[in-house]
Amino acid sequence: MRYLFGFVCVCALGVVPLVGCSETQAECESAEDCSDGNQCTEDACDSASRTCSNTPVDDGTDCTFNSIAGVCVSGVCGQNLCQGVVCEDDGNECTGDVCNFADGTCNVSDGTSCSTGACLDGVCAALATVSGTVTLFENYYGPGTPAAGATVSVHGTSLSTTTDEDGGFSFDVFIGDWFFRASKEDTWGFIELGTVSTTGPNGIGLEVDADAFVAQFEQELKEQGLKIDIDDTKGVIAMDFDRVSYLGGETATLSESYDFAIAFDADGNPVSSEKLLSDGDRVLSFFNVDLTEELTVTPMGVEGVNTCSLDRPGTVYPVLAKSVTFMPVGCTPVP
Repeated sequence: MRYLFGFVCVCALGVVPLVGCSETQAECESAEDCSDGNQCTEDACDSASRTCSNTPVDDGTDCTFNSIAGVCVSGVCGQNLCQGVVCEDDGNECTGDVCNFADGTCNVSDGTSCSTGACLDGVCAALATVSGTVTLFENYYGPGTPAAGATVSVHGTSLSTTTDEDGGFSFDVFIGDWFFRASKEDTWGFIELGTVSTTGPNGIGLEVDADAFVAQFEQELKEQGLKIDIDDTKGVIAMDFDRVSYLGGETATLSESYDFAIAFDADGNPVSSEKLLSDGDRVLSFFNVDLTEELTVTPMGVEGVNTCSLDRPGTVYPVLAKSVTFMPVGCTPVP
């Protein structure tokens, strides 16, 4: 589709002690015995290396690790440690380095694997596989080609993947509604809202527009007498009105400022207009939109003729630098 737009010493019995210990030191008595920010709790010297004493202490001796209470187990502070957090009893499990808590929470960064999928905002969330393609447009009037090496990311998370030589991609994404972003060096990116379902199919088509493509489009505007500059430090909103329901005259308001709007005539030529043309194409684009994570858009139909709304009413959209945020719109006749 086309839319524009840190040293350790070793003590007796093979226990790995902390910085600041000596072969004759039997216990840590103060914080000074534990250097480099390590803590002294009773006989246990706690450190980021998880070593809990500079000499063997009985299993069960109190210690702390990253300010979380634990006990010494064979010279290591913690019981069932995962990512520096003590996974205690009560049904919690340690899988690899991930602490899967019985209440469904998790303690690692978004996208880290956990028992039922991956961590998301402290919760172990389910995933489903999403696949699709990214198309590169290099010429305003030419066809697209597979965008190899493009990055496809899920906005607001650490989930991302890279397209293959055919522009294809496939990766696991959290269940729910997410903004997918395609990006590639020397191009304008593309952002689209998609729903990820356990039942699928979860497919999405994205595009990236080469800098040369955008420059050619800008020149097209100037040839039509529009002395307009496209700012790559701001974003573009591309609204796609349903081809059956739009009539011409439809418009929209944005919660953020923008510099100009473009509609397209019947021949696909760009025209400076904040409304769709009655004999034109269905895409209405707003350029040089201020960056935000909370853009709201209100489509408006032709007074007395139709009413229009986003396909997903109430959606809050991100506007990112050098990216086109795409949003579909539908209209219905006034009774």
